[in-house]
Amino acid sequence: MKITRTMFVLSILCFCAAFAAIGRAEEMPVAYQATEDVVYGHKDGLALTLDVVQPTEDRKGLGVILVSSGSWMSRKSDIIEEEENRRKHDHWLQGLLKGGFTLFVVRHGSGPRYTVPEMTPDINRSIRFVRANAATYGVDPDHLGITSGSSGGHLALMAAMTGDDGKPDSKDPIERVSSKVQAVVAWFPPTDMINWAAPNGYTMIPLLRPGLYERMFGKITDIEAQLKSISPLYLVTKDSPPLLLIHGDADKTVPLQQSEIMKAKYEEQGAEVKLIVEPGGGHSSWPEIMDDYPSVWDWFDQHLK
Repeated sequence: MKITRTMFVLSILCFCAAFAAIGRAEEMPVAYQATEDVVYGHKDGLALTLDVVQPTEDRKGLGVILVSSGSWMSRKSDIIEEEENRRKHDHWLQGLLKGGFTLFVVRHGSGPRYTVPEMTPDINRSIRFVRANAATYGVDPDHLGITSGSSGGHLALMAAMTGDDGKPDSKDPIERVSSKVQAVVAWFPPTDMINWAAPNGYTMIPLLRPGLYERMFGKITDIEAQLKSISPLYLVTKDSPPLLLIHGDADKTVPLQQSEIMKAKYEEQGAEVKLIVEPGGGHSSWPEIMDDYPSVWDWFDQHLK
């Protein structure tokens, strides 16, 4: 597809709008139980936390990490009623709960205090923690999935591409545990920060969003190298976990091109991948988004059981 300058500008102007927008799950919400604010690590004296959200019925015993991120920031309301309302009405939780999955809603160190490269290790740490405590939450430690959308989808991919078998010499028992996942579902994720919407598209971003790169990296030393280091596309190998991509073809925030090139890279490496393109779909949600969740359930069922 030919990328016009107008299309490119529209995508960049919306670059930071992300996962925070709520997509309504209009069906009857799934009943759930939640374990709030489980500490999975510490950072500069601050706790890194996750919530465990489980359907009360038809639970499969399969764990999925759901990265909570919008514009590379994690938030949670201190007002329990607000948080409960969000959980009952957004598609991210309800779509997965309807599939019977146990969710680990992970919050990472957020901007502007932390830079984007500092966030992936937080997600890796959360995977180790979930695996180490899988018996407590009734999930299979050998088969964990990860998912999210937009900036959260980006971090889910970064964690999936950088997972390792653990650090056997670490004094921290959690760090000795594997951070690998066995399946990924990424909704409209950034995948190549250099070729954003067009070859070398990154050069246009400072003109349209001054200071964005400084917010992402703190200090700019070699912007091409820095952008490449946080681009999942360049980390794909033949051993990368099976990946399902879901993307709307009318997305003005993250262009469909980002999922298309990720799919092509997976195919080039011989890794398993599938791309679902939603006709007319925008960013964060679309009216029939719940209709896409059976494909998500099937993907995780296939690769986590």
